[in-house]
Amino acid sequence: MTVPALRPFRVEIPQAALADLENRLRGALWPDELPAEYGVTNERVRALAEYWLEKFDWRAFEARLNAYPQFVTEIDGEDIHFLHVRSSREDATPLVLTHGWPGSIVEYLDVIGPLTEPASADEPAFHLVIPSLPGFGFSGPTRSAGWDTHRTAAAWAELMSRLGYEKYGAVGNDGGSMISPEIGRLAPEKVVGVHVTQLFSFPSGDPAEMADLSEADQAALAHLQWFSENMFSFNILHSQQPHTLAFALTDSPLGLLAWNAQLFGEHLDPEFVVANVALYWLTRTGGSSIRFYYENARATAHPEGPTTVPTALAMFKGDFQSIRRFAERDHANIVSWNSYDVTATGGGPRDAAGHYAAHEATEVLVADIRKFFAGVQAGWPLLESAHEALRAAIAGVTDWSAPTPCAEWNVTQVLQHAAGDQLGYAAAITGTGGPDFNPFAPSGSLSVTASEFLEPTLAAASAAFATVSRNAEAVPTPLPQGALPAPVAVGAAALDAAVHAWDIAVATGQKSRLTPALAAQLLPVAHQLAEPLRGFAYAPALNPSPADDAVATLLRYLGRNPEWTA
Repeated sequence: MTVPALRPFRVEIPQAALADLENRLRGALWPDELPAEYGVTNERVRALAEYWLEKFDWRAFEARLNAYPQFVTEIDGEDIHFLHVRSSREDATPLVLTHGWPGSIVEYLDVIGPLTEPASADEPAFHLVIPSLPGFGFSGPTRSAGWDTHRTAAAWAELMSRLGYEKYGAVGNDGGSMISPEIGRLAPEKVVGVHVTQLFSFPSGDPAEMADLSEADQAALAHLQWFSENMFSFNILHSQQPHTLAFALTDSPLGLLAWNAQLFGEHLDPEFVVANVALYWLTRTGGSSIRFYYENARATAHPEGPTTVPTALAMFKGDFQSIRRFAERDHANIVSWNSYDVTATGGGPRDAAGHYAAHEATEVLVADIRKFFAGVQAGWPLLESAHEALRAAIAGVTDWSAPTPCAEWNVTQVLQHAAGDQLGYAAAITGTGGPDFNPFAPSGSLSVTASEFLEPTLAAASAAFATVSRNAEAVPTPLPQGALPAPVAVGAAALDAAVHAWDIAVATGQKSRLTPALAAQLLPVAHQLAEPLRGFAYAPALNPSPADDAVATLLRYLGRNPEWTA
């Protein structure tokens, strides 16, 4: 089957559309003024409308969007628009960032620079994919039905695969906070972590869940109750009769502005609010965007049970307050839970301060994303990267008797040793299994293919570490040091696999998958583990060279010569 092309895209709104917009705003009919308890006030909407007419410059905003690479590709029958901004760093982690309603790709524009090109080389960098949800902005208007959370998550997984990303993280806000965990559920082998600003987990009805809730949790429930009673009408109408409302949202920019403004806090700068609303208006997606609620309300059954991908929450005061007890029921691997108060507003509950954290609190959110994904990369994804390096090395071997940097061992023996070590880590955790041969006295003879010999050992190690809590302080290992903190234990297994992958690659004339990025993550682990193993598993460290990269630094520290040849 032919994969649809990625088509370069530029925003080019016709001048006639901008002139029509101005005419509609200037000729708008206004309702009589009513108190704020009846809804968004005339004063609020009038101020935004005047800003839209007199100060907002669509062409300047259009140029800002066009400064980034944009594409459109067909997925599941609809054209999907996305920004694709790659970092200059080789070690960058791909992320897909997802917005919700009434937001758009606009809310993530401020994080692009800091995440793709951090000022310090010590900070992690990211390749960013920022799609417009189906039916939103330049991904719409959609006409096909069924674009719910699950279908959108599947489309995002397809998009990341189409872009060549085999491992990536998912970041979300609002509707994106529902879609991002679902991507992890659909593709747990590819999603290294999920970072969201809300975890929408609610009471299940079990009275036991409500026992002994903290004061903060009780306050969160009270705020949720208030929101349901006073601000939830948009959700009901979107879920039940979105097309009825679509007539008003498609015909009147003032009506669209007022409707969307109910979920934009009054503290937000008008440039941000109007840019979002203008994007909806000029793409005629005011009506199609709200069908996301209708489709979710009628979604067919999808796989149940908690998500298992490492998950982080960065929660902001004034926004939806997640309750950890409920969230842990729905997400089994929450590894980071942070609350922030960065607003200057006094904060009545109507003012949703903090909901658009990527715009309102850019530095805080960026720091939280960096910290989370740096930690994720130090754990299980690191082990999988090392395993992939070992797989790649044995796949290219033509001479299994070739000598290696491991004195007196040929390639087959190094493979046996590396595989046995992975079984050793698995057995230390599970208490069962382990190699049925001595990894330190490998025979050099295999009764099956190299892949058939290796794969079960890698699977055993991965499965064993999958049972380990990221916060575990004492994970059993086969090393003389015994039990180690989880990141160190995982790193030890990864170090073993990656370095032996290098041994096999250089012994057989291949390019090693032990990259500088991978080596940089393994070096701190080596510093913690190597000394007690000198003379047994590792030779004395070699003197470093000023020209060494991270790979050479790691190898010399472990007693290997980076320039080794047979």
